Amino acid sequence: MPILELVEFSWRHIMLVRFTVGNFLSFDTNQSLSLIADAHLGFGERVFTVDSVQLLKFGAIFGANAAGKSNVIKAMAFAHSMIKQGTAAIKNPEVYCRLKSENRSKPSYFEFEIALDDSLYAYGFEVIIAESVITEEWLVKLTKEKEQTLFARNTQKQTFVYDTLLFAVPVGPHLEALKGAENTLLIQSNALPAILGEVQSWFNHLTLANPSSALTGYGAFPIEDWGRLSKAITHFSTGISQIAFRGVDEKEVSSHVPPAYRGQYEADKERALKRQVPYRLQIGSRLFLMQQKSGALQFSEVGFAHKEAYFGYDEESDGTRRLLDLLSVLVTSEPGSVVFIDEIDRSLHPKLTLQFVKNYLELAKTQNVQLVVTTHESLLLNLQLLRRDEIFFVEKNQEGASVIYPFDQFQEQFDAHLEQAYLNGRYGGVPFFGGFYLPEEDEE
Repeated sequence: MPILELVEFSWRHIMLVRFTVGNFLSFDTNQSLSLIADAHLGFGERVFTVDSVQLLKFGAIFGANAAGKSNVIKAMAFAHSMIKQGTAAIKNPEVYCRLKSENRSKPSYFEFEIALDDSLYAYGFEVIIAESVITEEWLVKLTKEKEQTLFARNTQKQTFVYDTLLFAVPVGPHLEALKGAENTLLIQSNALPAILGEVQSWFNHLTLANPSSALTGYGAFPIEDWGRLSKAITHFSTGISQIAFRGVDEKEVSSHVPPAYRGQYEADKERALKRQVPYRLQIGSRLFLMQQKSGALQFSEVGFAHKEAYFGYDEESDGTRRLLDLLSVLVTSEPGSVVFIDEIDRSLHPKLTLQFVKNYLELAKTQNVQLVVTTHESLLLNLQLLRRDEIFFVEKNQEGASVIYPFDQFQEQFDAHLEQAYLNGRYGGVPFFGGFYLPEEDEE
């Protein structure tokens, strides 16, 4: 049996097809973000086909403050942590949808429909968050003709069904023990068929970023062409003349790694040793370069030259750091990357946000990459720039729960004034202020 942690999978492309979440934060009933493209909408070079399914390479999620658009990424991050750690990832037992008291005892739902090369899969699980109990888990192979259940288990009913070809080699007591496991996901196991390792590897290519984190959070993000990145950032009026590197000892780098990421750090070093590609290593507010030379790892701290002065990454402005994080997406050497960025416009001038998206869309014409962002930036609401099916809105319903709407659902004609319509609240993109006022102080 393969040990999943030691298997290195290589893909021509990976993509997200659809993500579905229910009973989590502001999402009550199941809501889906579908990246399946509609036909005949133009910009065909930004669509990739897997098993006759056309997938988008870009998506932009709009919505008012507190509408719940950021909760899409928070839901993915929660599920991602569960896949890595099981119920040990549940740090807050109150993240179920608290709009209804009965939701506390109901399972929360998470499902990823994904593409791995020419195959489509649906992997998901249900968990009662308040009780840290996994109730169901499944993996299904999707084809045009049928859905093939590779495995499905229900811990409450103690049932386990699986494809006999997938589990051709008996797994005996180990499988029986996992059948009712309520705190561990089967995909975490290191003694089950390789297909689980392949699906698990998809999540290693998933990058989730929120405004308070660096783009990659902690992790090794391969960037082959640092020269291209250095040249790109000098074009954005940051005062940076070039990216500079200062050699550091591995012990210095290691000292900054939080205990919770120690295992990941060691795995990243092993991965870097096997490849010839430099890695961008983000640890807190420090940025390092990790690369293999002559069979050994060498480390450098990444900084920036401003004429004759040197500044560390942690000394740059939030906007400059954010820009560098975003530009890293454009020069990644990964064969396939799925990236979600919350509030892409945070700390950036509107025109910088627009230019970044334009640059990414150019890249997407020739590379199998996928980027989804949440944003308030109305400059992006331009049907000369984006396809209609690349635009999504999140809005609260009458019960206060978040609902995801694709723009096509509004069934409007091509509108040259889409941006103004959004700002006027036609798509739920602006907050309702009600009768906001400041009461006068009582006179003494």
